[in-house]
Amino acid sequence: MLALLVAVSLLPGFRLDTSVPGWRMAVLRLPLYFALALILFRPLLLFLTLPLNSLTLGAPSLLFNGLILYWTAKAEPAIIINNYLEALVGTLVMTVLSTGVVGWLGLDEAYPFYQSVIYRLGRSFGPTAQRKPLRGLLILQVDGLSYRSLKRVLETGRVPTISAMLAKGSHRLVRWNCRIPSNTPAVQAGLFYGNRENVPGYRWFDRATQKIRVVSHPEDLRHLEESVARGRTGLLAGGSVINSFMSGGAAKRLLTVSALGQDSEHRRQGEQADFNLFFLSPSAYTLAVLNAVWDYAAGVALSVVGRLWSGRPPLRFSWKRVAQKAVANSFLRDLSFFWLKQDMVRGAPVIYSNFVGYDEVAHHTGPDAYEAQITLSGLDRRLRRLQRRARRQSPIRYEIVVFSDHGQTESMPYRLLYGETIEETVAGMLGRTAEHPTDPERAFNPDRSYTARLLFQMEQAGPGRLGWAGLKGRKALAGIVAEDLVAAGADLESNKAVVCVSGSLAHITFTGHEKPLTLEEIVTLYPGFVEQLSRHPGVGFVAAARQFGDAVAICEDGIRNLITGEMGGENDPLADFGGERWAQDLAQLLAYPDTGDLIINGAWLAEQERIVVLEEQTSSHGGVGGPQTEPFVLLPRKWATSVEDFQSPEALHRLIKRELDRLRRSRGV
Repeated sequence: MLALLVAVSLLPGFRLDTSVPGWRMAVLRLPLYFALALILFRPLLLFLTLPLNSLTLGAPSLLFNGLILYWTAKAEPAIIINNYLEALVGTLVMTVLSTGVVGWLGLDEAYPFYQSVIYRLGRSFGPTAQRKPLRGLLILQVDGLSYRSLKRVLETGRVPTISAMLAKGSHRLVRWNCRIPSNTPAVQAGLFYGNRENVPGYRWFDRATQKIRVVSHPEDLRHLEESVARGRTGLLAGGSVINSFMSGGAAKRLLTVSALGQDSEHRRQGEQADFNLFFLSPSAYTLAVLNAVWDYAAGVALSVVGRLWSGRPPLRFSWKRVAQKAVANSFLRDLSFFWLKQDMVRGAPVIYSNFVGYDEVAHHTGPDAYEAQITLSGLDRRLRRLQRRARRQSPIRYEIVVFSDHGQTESMPYRLLYGETIEETVAGMLGRTAEHPTDPERAFNPDRSYTARLLFQMEQAGPGRLGWAGLKGRKALAGIVAEDLVAAGADLESNKAVVCVSGSLAHITFTGHEKPLTLEEIVTLYPGFVEQLSRHPGVGFVAAARQFGDAVAICEDGIRNLITGEMGGENDPLADFGGERWAQDLAQLLAYPDTGDLIINGAWLAEQERIVVLEEQTSSHGGVGGPQTEPFVLLPRKWATSVEDFQSPEALHRLIKRELDRLRRSRGV
């Protein structure tokens, strides 16, 4: 009723006629009529437009709310709504206000009746254990948040739920080492399967097919996951995974890149059912859309402010990038949160979800910027609600682990410093012209990969089932997700140097060779190239394998044997990055079949405490230097751990697997 009165006072075409007798009772009755009509008619309307509802991100769901309010208002002469558009705007105003009040009061749901219906429907879909479990594990990943940045945001008081977990002693905070490469695909391979072999980065060059591969392409990632999973049981076997690159062997996979496009009709029906349940809630979808619109408007405003502030690198502005961020940071976050609650009500034995908002914002504002920290406040509020659900509304008790896959280091884009991209620099040193220089705005854009998952999910019903609005909606989303000029899987001419960038790390591969070239072969084929590259001020070091089976890192005035530790020249190439700490990791990375012939890492700018990033970002990850290799894990204090459990993704895999086995033994499964 309060929301109705506010809508009446704000909208000129949505008004209350106090001259009509009994207008006060009309204010009391209309919300009841509206709720009753929602209960009776909305599920039927959504069912009749189910394919269109999914494929247009639930546009009918939003339109039906306004239509039902417009109809019910006809029963009350004292409440006048001029037209359908006014009713639609009125429902948005009412939803914003009612959701805000509900959140302020600490209530979980605005529509208890609908939530009970949705949960009953939801229990029919998803993984179920042979025997009813007593305890489960909920794993929440905060993409890109370093231990150092989490400690800073804890000091600001913006994450009170995490602060309370630490203050009460239920959990403890530990810094762990994600190793190299410091990006999500490599960490998920190690965490889910205990194996990161041949995961060179976000992009890599497949020597067997002589093509560029990228993890945001489902077929490429599926091939990569099958390789690391061969002969291994995934950590999430029998459980659920939400908004992830790899599936981890989960029985149910939602917005998971490696599962997109797979031929599994039974599994796909269950996942599509969950996708449609989201639009059944009168408030969930509307709130997600409003959050995305607000995020987009705020993103545009903050981008303008960021360009005016001299403390940040002047990145190129892109309307498309802001739209991608809004979808990833708001709509997908709310969608993932809805699915998390569904799986907890079902009692899934292990649930994993990745929250990507912080990583997307921090890439363009900085790891400790106000905008990035605010995204953590939103996650913290959802964590509090998940805690309550784990205690009160789930059939089993969940232990909760919150962790990050990597951190981020403040960065200075290579292009801004040297006036060209790293691809153009490499081509120039080799005496060639970069035929398809990568657009810095689009070089490595994880926003697109997350948005692409949603597009793939929408396309599952097939184009024949789309109406006009569905085709327009999908076309708009496809425009946001447009791929790079150099597409994944593109055929490449032989004897060409391909640069695959992942943040501050890049792989340089000379095409046309079935096996990696050794340093000696590169020096023979391309005289002076390695020396010239290692002397470039934007390159911290160049690493390469040698024909004798060892490997070296090279800088302008020094060389280091990564196996023996033997030094040559005046300086250690790894001195600015931790020295001995990364030698073994680089040697291991160089031994992978699809690692580049050369690995380069951006230079460390000591005076600015920034890393040179090979993309268009304010903060980055992927290589070494700064906190990008220092993520955190927040785990139950009762877990028995040692220092070795936090030294790599594989070690963290063993720790969590050990605790999962303990939970299974406790429930007799």
